[in-house]
Amino acid sequence: MNADIVIPDAVLHEATRDANRPGAQDIIDWVKAHRLRIEIAATKAYEVFDAARTVMPDIREADLGERAAVEVIEEPDRLRGAERGVLLCEETAVLKRVTVRDRSRIVELSTLDFLRLLETEQLIQSADQVFELAMHAGRSASRAQKLEQHDEVTRAAIRGLVSRRLPDTEA
Repeated sequence: MNADIVIPDAVLHEATRDANRPGAQDIIDWVKAHRLRIEIAATKAYEVFDAARTVMPDIREADLGERAAVEVIEEPDRLRGAERGVLLCEETAVLKRVTVRDRSRIVELSTLDFLRLLETEQLIQSADQVFELAMHAGRSASRAQKLEQHDEVTRAAIRGLVSRRLPDTEA
């Protein structure tokens, strides 16, 4: 599939498991509206987690989404040539706990990096306000600015990904 966006199954689950949480229904609606341009990538990490939920319905795994994202990025045929994957981590320490075979192929962004990109593109009014709301809601998002650690070519490519809007409707 030539999808514009690949979302690991565990990441989608974490973002939408409670449709009443702020933003969850927006994500669900957005995925439905762009279903032809999005691939929901199946992962072993989520498969194991989902199987465990049949026995322990309230189970939670702190780094499930990040492990699933790394699993997708590391699929042998996923990234070709010089392509790189973007991994948005809520907690910057995640990559220290997750095995990554080719770390140079991953561009790590913090939550604050991503929010600042959205603000620049006028997709949100204030990165700082959204960040503070997330912190008050009990999220453990990072204030680290990982994007600035990358070269200008990489930063420009990431800005281009964020600014590239998918059409609101599918043909």
